[in-house]
Amino acid sequence: MEVEDRSVFELAIVQPTRTDTYGNSSEQVIDFYLPEKVSKPLIVLIHGGFWRPEYDRKHLSHFAEALANVGWPVALIEYRRIIGNPDAMVQDVFTAIAKLKEDFDSIILVGHSAGGHLALLAGNKFPAIGIIALAPITDLVQAEELDLDEGAVSDFLGVPAKMRSDLDPWNLPALAMKVLLIHGSADIRVPIGFSRAYVEKTAIESTNLLELQGVGHFELIDPRSAIFSQICRELTALI
Repeated sequence: MEVEDRSVFELAIVQPTRTDTYGNSSEQVIDFYLPEKVSKPLIVLIHGGFWRPEYDRKHLSHFAEALANVGWPVALIEYRRIIGNPDAMVQDVFTAIAKLKEDFDSIILVGHSAGGHLALLAGNKFPAIGIIALAPITDLVQAEELDLDEGAVSDFLGVPAKMRSDLDPWNLPALAMKVLLIHGSADIRVPIGFSRAYVEKTAIESTNLLELQGVGHFELIDPRSAIFSQICRELTALI
């Protein structure tokens, strides 16, 4: 049986610098983690969790704080995760980003796992410096066929994946910005083949894959890992 490193979930939740709302729901909020001086583009951080209600933004609070500690302003967005209602979820992400764009001209979209999927969708709607998708789900039909997380795609969509091609990065146009997928070869949650196939299909110079040998799914969001410094270097390379 394969064992994965889930120790990142044992880290204490870090309180944000401040929290703003963008709707009436308790889940329509944005947590800001800000350095003392804001001089870099805003990172819009989108959490994963296979779109399920039990996984919220708090497990990325330590990652957001670590980014702020090295000078990046971070907006960690929450969104409603309603089983079978993907439109509410996606619209929440879009509404939150639209609100952020009112105050921040330059943004970088960063998402992990299902958050990487949502970041790729957002890239079709909002101009950004670029996207860094960490172990993203890039093909909903294949994820459904592989039954990732025991029916996560079916629960998310409420219908067969082929009926919602509008929410499937695999079927959307190549993004007109820099896109970097970062994926570990030892990921047992979202196989690295998703990122490999997406980059191969996209086949444009601005979309690339960074493969990390022997790395699993959750190390990508653990600020204690050596990978964190690498992610910071990739963020800097975008600007």
